Amino acid sequence: MWTCPKCHSKVDPSFDVCWNCGTSAEGVEDPTFVRADDAGPIEADPVVPELEIGEEDARFVGELPEPISGELVEAYAALDLMEAKFLADQLNEAGIPAVSDTHDLHDALGSMESGPKVWVRSNDLPRARAWLETYERNKKVPAGE
Repeated sequence: MWTCPKCHSKVDPSFDVCWNCGTSAEGVEDPTFVRADDAGPIEADPVVPELEIGEEDARFVGELPEPISGELVEAYAALDLMEAKFLADQLNEAGIPAVSDTHDLHDALGSMESGPKVWVRSNDLPRARAWLETYERNKKVPAGE
């Protein structure tokens, strides 16, 4: 930290001038300095994040899906976040676009109604339910049978 020679504010060493008055550690005042509280909003184009992947990473990303159209409906109430994510991934691999909850409201709110959900488009619900019924049947069969 350094102390501004003009206004005596404490200034972080990463700053070249005082954050409060625009004076350098050597006592040189910047005549164009404007305090952040007195400045208007910065006029700039919004920042749009871009996905940059190399050839090596491209094999893991694959084609990005089109935006999901149609109303999302609940297809399954999972036991936990891990199962919900697993099922959404499995449905996607089976050609049924699906997403899962990213937070377990059961744990957060203490409700006992159900766990995290798996969601599909309403027009994909019959196929998803058929796939999930097979999953449920296989889940109940003991290993080795």
